[in-house]
Amino acid sequence: MTSATFETLVTPHLTDLRRFALHLERDPVRGDDLLQHALERGLKRLHQLRDPGAFKGWMSRIVYTTWLDSRRKKSEAPVEQQVLEQRRVTVYSPEHAVADRRLGGHIQAALDRLPASQREAVWLVDGLGFKFGEAAEVMGVPPGTVASRVARARAALEQQGATLCAAATHDVDRT
Repeated sequence: MTSATFETLVTPHLTDLRRFALHLERDPVRGDDLLQHALERGLKRLHQLRDPGAFKGWMSRIVYTTWLDSRRKKSEAPVEQQVLEQRRVTVYSPEHAVADRRLGGHIQAALDRLPASQREAVWLVDGLGFKFGEAAEVMGVPPGTVASRVARARAALEQQGATLCAAATHDVDRT
């Protein structure tokens, strides 16, 4: 397969892949870097793609493993480097500023309170529309594990729902 084939396959999924990378990195600049590295890996490994119809899942798995690899490298970095990364100022693009307003900010805060494994699973299934089996392939775990993580995440988010509704109402009352 060629780079033109890769471009044809990736174009319809680029927005979702970018959203997934931004979700994993929680920083627009690092998310775009992650996506760039993953796209490079995908292009180099295009010959390994068995079913072009499964491209989105295949490429999402590459984004996820690229992110895991970068986290492993960061954990091996000296402590000072990790502290600098954590203190880095986040730069928001206009589309992120819009998405982070009021209720969106409260929802993001609720997602942030979830354990990472639950947050990733619920994002893939509810945020990007993956089926449990597809999300399982991306995360490298059994489908039952994904289903369990999504169920626990949804239950936790539902418990936080009253808090989210109260916060949203409070914000509306203030405007």
